[in-house]
Amino acid sequence: NDVNPSSSIYCLKGLQKLQLLNTNLTILPDIKNLQDLTSLIIKTDYGSIDQHLPPEFGQLISLSNLILSDIKNLEDLPDEIKYLIKLQSLTLEKIPNFNKIPDESIGELTQLNTLNLIDLPNLSNMPSTMINLQLLQQLEITNTNMTNIQIDILGSLKSLKITFNSILQTIQIQNLPLLQSLAILSNKNLTFLDIENLPFTTTISITNSAQLQSISFINIPSIKSLDLSGCQLTIFPQSILTLKSLETLIMTSNQLSAIPLTLSTDLPNLRVLNLANNKLQGTIFQPPLVYIRELYLSNNSLTSMDGIGKHISLQRLELDRNQISSIPLEIMKLSSTLRQITMDYNLLNHIPYSMTNMVSLAAFSVRWNKIDSQERQYLLKLFNQSPVQPQF
Repeated sequence: NDVNPSSSIYCLKGLQKLQLLNTNLTILPDIKNLQDLTSLIIKTDYGSIDQHLPPEFGQLISLSNLILSDIKNLEDLPDEIKYLIKLQSLTLEKIPNFNKIPDESIGELTQLNTLNLIDLPNLSNMPSTMINLQLLQQLEITNTNMTNIQIDILGSLKSLKITFNSILQTIQIQNLPLLQSLAILSNKNLTFLDIENLPFTTTISITNSAQLQSISFINIPSIKSLDLSGCQLTIFPQSILTLKSLETLIMTSNQLSAIPLTLSTDLPNLRVLNLANNKLQGTIFQPPLVYIRELYLSNNSLTSMDGIGKHISLQRLELDRNQISSIPLEIMKLSSTLRQITMDYNLLNHIPYSMTNMVSLAAFSVRWNKIDSQERQYLLKLFNQSPVQPQF
């Protein structure tokens, strides 16, 4: 917060760490004197930094951490950054006019393990020499002007985040042998997504991309969790059925009216399925989802629970805000497994009295249904004699 700091700071030749926060200090050629500098953070310059950094910036040969944030005029990095061969972490953030990362120079930063490109609304291309960054472990691309992103053959990459890129249309992610987590969030014009050969990826989130039309998953053998919420999908992507290790599938807030008949056989490890806020109608799925333990189906248009007794592994069931008018007696077949049911905002006028004998049931909610007060009082009396805690 020093509005007018002295430029004599560039005389501190032994300086190792420098933070310029909310200052008006211009980056002068004299910055070359700071050759012992390992960390440089510049945030909020009030326009004091020019469109280009001086070439002498490349003489910070000891630099391992560089953060440039909230710099009004800066348009690019100098070609001389190729000499920052010890640089391990680079963050470019909130730089409205930034539009170019020098391809050849960035490819020389082979020690880089973290690269963050955040809030750079004029940056339209990824560096073509990214393949040289074989030690890169973390990559974030947020709020840029890119229409296409292709990430391929980065042997050390463990975390990849691509978010809020408003004109991004296509993403191709391939051959990342160590990638563990992938987040592709709120890219509102994304239409095409291809993900291939990620042997160690366990978690993938692709959410709030309402224009998404094509998704392809190929050879992702270790995936445990997939989130495709808010993508307005009308058809269940068939390539999901190749994800044999999948345990949790979340597809809330889409436009699905059906799921594949082979879901249970194709995904034998699937334990949690969340399809809340879709367009499912009629009865609970047939054939039954025999391996599912948690099933979330709130905010659909389901009218029947017929066949529920065949979902033999079910432990938790949520059916709020549907149009179900009755609970079939076959639900007693789940007495030893089912622990929680919520069916608020349905059309129920009766509850099977035998449900008081469900030995595993601990929580049962049927609020805002059509059960009259007399029936409600009688049910409360029955359930008071059981371990079940009902909510009417």
